[in-house]
Amino acid sequence: MPHYVALSKSAHRSAGVRPSNTAYALEQAVVPVVAEEVPRVLPTMPLAFVNAPSGQGFELVALQALQPGMNVYVHTDGRWIGGYKPAWYRAHPFRLIPDESGSRRVVCVDEEAEAFENEAGPDTPTLFGPDGEPTEKTRHLVNFLEQLEKGKEVTHAAVALLAEQGLIVPWEISARKAKGETGYDVQGLYHIDEAALKALEPERVVKLLRSGALSIAFSQLLSEHRLQTVARLHNLRGEAKRQSAAADELDVESLFADDDDDDLTF
Repeated sequence: MPHYVALSKSAHRSAGVRPSNTAYALEQAVVPVVAEEVPRVLPTMPLAFVNAPSGQGFELVALQALQPGMNVYVHTDGRWIGGYKPAWYRAHPFRLIPDESGSRRVVCVDEEAEAFENEAGPDTPTLFGPDGEPTEKTRHLVNFLEQLEKGKEVTHAAVALLAEQGLIVPWEISARKAKGETGYDVQGLYHIDEAALKALEPERVVKLLRSGALSIAFSQLLSEHRLQTVARLHNLRGEAKRQSAAADELDVESLFADDDDDDLTF
């Protein structure tokens, strides 16, 4: 489990973060995304909505598996094979988290992350320089986290507008395997009601357009075809378990083709 603590000059003066793989995300079936990165997510992953962690409203996510506790865009050895890597992962092991008063957010680091070293080795970039001030890389990181937070706020407002118009509805996905094997229903996902979107009055469409919410709605609908990509990767994961060397020769680009001859279908 992550153990986030506020980043400080005193506690982390000798600390550093080294490059790492994405093994920490092997069991993350969905990842939060912001509107700004949707065009880059769209070619490889389906978009969906889930209930927000706060319990209020919905959150925009990229779908990375059809079952909890799995992420088919991460190879079992921790390599990312999904093309564009969402900002949520690129920020790892850092987060902006509200302080105790809730009035501001502070930069926190997951001290349990494999990439984090409390005493940085000779090859690990440190977070603070010899003068005790943040390094240039750390300053860039803080700026990245702040931009990501702003993106989350804009995206949350746009998603809230879609929900307000009654456009976000349960997404009924039934996955089944070939040869008559028992399938299952995917739970907890929501998508755009295309019929309701088409029936909106012009003034409501304009409101969605100006807020950026309409772009999110269309992107989510267009991304649904990428369920077949998830299916391909899901099937590959199963093959990799049976033939451990198979994934080492993986042609990732072929997974994003548009043919539909998959073992797992919807």
